[in-house]
Amino acid sequence: MKIAMLSHLASSTAPTGAERSLALLALGLSARGHEVAVLAPGPWALREELEAGGVSVTVVPVRQCWLVQYGSQPLWRQAARGLHFAWPDPGSRELRAWLTEFEPDVVHVNCLSHLRGAAAARSLGLPVVWHLREILPPGPRRRWFAGRLRSDAARIVAVSEAVAAWVRQEGLGDRVEVVHNGVDPPVGGFEREAPRAHFDLPPEAVVVGLFSQLVVHKGALDLVRAAHAAVSETPELHFLIAGRGPASFADQLQREMASGAAAGQIYLVPPQPEIWELLAAVDVLALPTLWPDPLPRAVMEAMAAGRPVVAYEDGGVPEMVVSGETGLLCQPGDVGGLTRAIIEMAGNEALRSRLGEAGQKRARSLFSVERHVDKMEEILKDTASSEES
Repeated sequence: MKIAMLSHLASSTAPTGAERSLALLALGLSARGHEVAVLAPGPWALREELEAGGVSVTVVPVRQCWLVQYGSQPLWRQAARGLHFAWPDPGSRELRAWLTEFEPDVVHVNCLSHLRGAAAARSLGLPVVWHLREILPPGPRRRWFAGRLRSDAARIVAVSEAVAAWVRQEGLGDRVEVVHNGVDPPVGGFEREAPRAHFDLPPEAVVVGLFSQLVVHKGALDLVRAAHAAVSETPELHFLIAGRGPASFADQLQREMASGAAAGQIYLVPPQPEIWELLAAVDVLALPTLWPDPLPRAVMEAMAAGRPVVAYEDGGVPEMVVSGETGLLCQPGDVGGLTRAIIEMAGNEALRSRLGEAGQKRARSLFSVERHVDKMEEILKDTASSEES
C-alpha cells in the first residue's frame, strides 16, 4: 500500500506520546514493505529517525483545531480558538497538493485536532482512518467533533475503550475499533547508576518519577503535595519530575516544591529526548492526571521497563494498570490515597519488584509494537480495499 500519515504535531525537541506512537507505526509499516509518507506541520525531532527507516517526511504547516482538551474552556477561549482555526490557511492548499501528488491508497490522520487533514483527504475521494487519542466530555463541542468524524472518517481507531466510549455514545460505534498503542523498549536491562548520577539523584534512594507536560491537569501539583506528606513518614524518598509547560505553571510548581518537607528532594528537569534514561533512574512511575487520560504512553513505557505505576484510576489507565497486580490506583484528586500508595511502594522492595515484573509481562503481551502494527495494517488494508470496491 501507499499510506499517507498526517501528524498533528512536530515537536522539535521532546516529542509527545502521540508523535512517538505515530512514528513507531510508520516505521513498522515501512519495514513490512509499504510505501509510507508522513506530513508534519513543522521541523520535527523524529524526522531523521523516520527517514533512516525508509519513511519520507514532508513539512507543510497546517493549522490544527485546538478545541480537543477534556476540560471545560471559557467561551472566549473557545471562540478565539475557533476563529483561529477557521481563518483561511495556506497550508490547506499545500496539503491537498501533496496528497494529490502522492496518490495514497489510504490516509491515516493522527489525532482529533487534524480536521483539515481529514477534510482534504475526503474531498479528494481518499479513504480516511482517523486515529483518536482524545476523550471529550458530553456537550455541544463533542457533538460538533462527532459530526466531523461522521463526515470524514471511513474508520475510526480509538487508543482505548475510554476513547471509544464517547465515540459510541455519539452514534459512531459501527466505525470505531480499539487498538492499544505499542511500545518497544531497548534491548537489555536498565542500569540505574549512570542515570542517577546524570540527574543528581542519591544512588540508594527510592525515587518516584513523573514524566509529562507540566500543565495543571497532568497532576504534578498533586504529586508534589503527596511528596511532602510521604517524605515526612519515609525520609528516603526522592522525586524526579521531567517536563515543560507554561511559565506561570512552572513558577507555581516551583513554589509548591519549596514549601514542604520534600523541599530539596524533588528534582525538576527538562523533558528528555528518550524516556528510557528517566525510567532507569526511578523505582516507581506516578501519573496522577486530573482529567481522564486516554492511554498515557508514559505508563505503558514504565510497564515495559519493569517499573510499577502509581496513578489515578481514570481514562485508559485501568486498561493498562491492574491495581494490586501491576501497580496501585486511587481515585482522581485523592492526594491522601496517592500519598499512601507512594509510602506503600517505598517501604516494600519486594512489592515493587513483583508489580514491576507483572507489569512488564503484561506490556509484552498486550502492548507490543508488533501487535499494534498487525492490527493497524489490517485496518488500513480493509479501509483501502473497501473504498476501491
